[in-house]
Amino acid sequence: MRQARDHVRKFWAVQNRKVLGLLLVMFAAIYSIGFVFTNILSQNFALNMTNILMMWAVLLAVGIGLVFGVVSRKHLITTKIMNSKEHQMHSRNIGIFLIAITIGAILFALPVTLVPADASLMMLFSLGGIMLLLYTFLNTVFGHSYYEIGFASLILWLVFVIGAISLASTAWTNPPLFQSLSFIVASVTIITVFAVTGAAMLYNAAGSFHEEFRKVNKIR
Repeated sequence: MRQARDHVRKFWAVQNRKVLGLLLVMFAAIYSIGFVFTNILSQNFALNMTNILMMWAVLLAVGIGLVFGVVSRKHLITTKIMNSKEHQMHSRNIGIFLIAITIGAILFALPVTLVPADASLMMLFSLGGIMLLLYTFLNTVFGHSYYEIGFASLILWLVFVIGAISLASTAWTNPPLFQSLSFIVASVTIITVFAVTGAAMLYNAAGSFHEEFRKVNKIR
């Protein structure tokens, strides 16, 4: 977006912050539903993991559908105000960004699959890494820095380090308790960080739009 006209660049930055904030809030809401129902199903169907896995599969499908719908709508709205040159360059940058973030997300997701016993706690490390990549690639490819995402990634990593140190002894002496505590710590952290970060991005997007509106209309 560096080569785009000023109003296109500003509009894209605000729209992107709003969409990212909305997606984070939706992710927190979906994860909250999964967290609650996992606890309910674990208590009532202690040895039946099929119900839990099916529930998470449904939530994942709903989440993917919402992401696709929101991002597609945002992309269509933004491209309508671009000229052909800006659209072509934007499409190229989108391709570069998607390839980079996909490869990075796969690499950061590997610890969760390679260390299944610590999967819950490792989610904090993986999601923190993906958030950091998102922050870095948005800045590198598009020239816009969303500090809320960078701050969220640091919080996730900080809780991961504290949790790993605090629960290290429990992992050896009582593995089932470690897994339960890890799941609770990771879930509460993810829900809180994503919800707060998303709300902050929505608030800042609204503030940027209001400030630009006052500037354009010369409102004091």
